[in-house]
Amino acid sequence: MDKKIAPSERKAQEIQALVQGQLEAQSGEELLSPLVRLSTERVLQEALEDEQALALGRERYERRAGQLGSRNGYEMGTLKTAEGVLRGQVPQIRGHDEPYRSELWNQVAKTSEVLKRLIVEMYAGGLSQRDIEFGLEKALGQFVLSKSAVSELTDTLSQEYEAFRTRDLSGYEVASLCMDAVSEPLRRWGSKTGVFCVWAICVEGRKVLLTLSTANRES
Repeated sequence: MDKKIAPSERKAQEIQALVQGQLEAQSGEELLSPLVRLSTERVLQEALEDEQALALGRERYERRAGQLGSRNGYEMGTLKTAEGVLRGQVPQIRGHDEPYRSELWNQVAKTSEVLKRLIVEMYAGGLSQRDIEFGLEKALGQFVLSKSAVSELTDTLSQEYEAFRTRDLSGYEVASLCMDAVSEPLRRWGSKTGVFCVWAICVEGRKVLLTLSTANRES
């Protein structure tokens, strides 16, 4: 494992591998579960790294003369949710003017289900920029991350989803298509809708996630 790569970037690489065919799921629900888990872990990890950067006053690899504190690795942490365990690496700081404790990690256990619902809908393409920012602030705690940090994170997520949604699919040799609608509680007012999953079974046997969208049923 390359220690120079931030944990959030490794999560992004895992998501990419997942949608490109390294998936054992047999149904839309089984497909959606690891995608939601990894995506939630990735957003949480990015938020933890942003929180650390705010505490230090500088980004990863950035050096500023006269500033106290330095990055000191990570501690593994887990959060139990109704749908399984979320795993994260909590950044540590040494040499700071006071002991560093992640407020975000302490608070997110109370809102992890809100965060998971937000990620489900984001990947289904049903959230506007304003919705994502509102949901992240509600889920992560406005007192933990600055508005600019939340905005930067939502910009990145929106751009990555749009790139996923509009990518070229002509390189896949498709033997068959599988479609499934999974009912999920979406939107901040709690109503349920269907997440329509479409993936391809390629001639070499791998399963590739093609797209996600909101729909009430397979038809």
